[in-house]
Amino acid sequence: MEVKGQCEEQFEPVKELFKNLHSSGQECGSAFSVYKDGRPIIDLWSGYVDVNKTKTWKKNTLATVWSTTKGVAALTCALAVERGLLDYDEKVSYYWPEFSSNGKENITVAMLLSHQAGICGTETKNIDDYYNQELMASKLASMTPIWKPGSESGYHSMTFGWLVSELILRVTGKTLGNYYREEIANLADIDFYIGLPEEEDHRAAEMIPIVRDAHQQRPKKTEIQKASDHGPNLAVAQNTRAWREAEIASANGQGSASGLAKLYSLVVTSDSSLKILKNETISKMTLSQIQGRDLVLGVVTRWGAGFVMNMHKIIYGPEENTFGHSGYGGSCAFGDPKNNLGIAYVMNKMENNFAADSRSVALINATYNCLN
Repeated sequence: MEVKGQCEEQFEPVKELFKNLHSSGQECGSAFSVYKDGRPIIDLWSGYVDVNKTKTWKKNTLATVWSTTKGVAALTCALAVERGLLDYDEKVSYYWPEFSSNGKENITVAMLLSHQAGICGTETKNIDDYYNQELMASKLASMTPIWKPGSESGYHSMTFGWLVSELILRVTGKTLGNYYREEIANLADIDFYIGLPEEEDHRAAEMIPIVRDAHQQRPKKTEIQKASDHGPNLAVAQNTRAWREAEIASANGQGSASGLAKLYSLVVTSDSSLKILKNETISKMTLSQIQGRDLVLGVVTRWGAGFVMNMHKIIYGPEENTFGHSGYGGSCAFGDPKNNLGIAYVMNKMENNFAADSRSVALINATYNCLN
């Protein structure tokens, strides 16, 4: 399969690796991009948008990136903080009074964004409920935390989206997807959506669900992990129009690798004329909020205000101060403030790589090898 796009000469080994991922059958369709100051230094794509391999992947093909969406939502919240609409240290109930019930009255915005609120699961299995922000916000506002808020983190895999969306709605009067679109994406020409317009739906790739080994023994789950997993079958929903048009800021963002890489590059750029956020804001949003073994993920994590911090220097290259988010199935996007790079990988063949996707890790490491 032909690899298309552009790649500066020093990064040719990255292009060769990308080509090998496709020729070896590890990919159906994918894209990998590295941007600096809003411009590409690596921008590659190849493969097919559908499982039957009838349509080729293009530069502007959009993939569901699952939790990689959370990083974009966190950037949107950071913009609201920069403009004085939100304060990381303020209580959520200051903006959303109904949230203060059942032991949640002292949860701050920073605690909410860093998965410390203790409301990591939903009580519904109806997928239509997931598409209703008002309903889900109401349900979450009435819930009781299942651990003491602020004491530990427990990844809010889905609930993060409705929680932060409600905050943005309360302080801007706009949905998070619309606020992001108007205040970030449209101004910087970012090809990423939270809530995909119908006129863009033709660009969406078919997501290919993870093939699970029926004989593989699954680890026993804790009660907190069971609570987190409770919900409808999203693997079935992910290829529907209803899923793509909804705004679930934790999971259903639709974007290209080039769009995500460009976005993060404009966050970490040293060019003040291009910067989306001030350095002071970046320092606040990447400040470590909690570090330790996550109650849901079961691994040691360090959370910023909505961002995965690269404490192990594995998933986002060798620089410890990189920040971003990864998504179920393999996608990821992050910013590197030291090298002023935005890096992103998206694909449609989902892999069960819980700790880190081997494809993205290989491409990222190859990029840094060429850089250094």
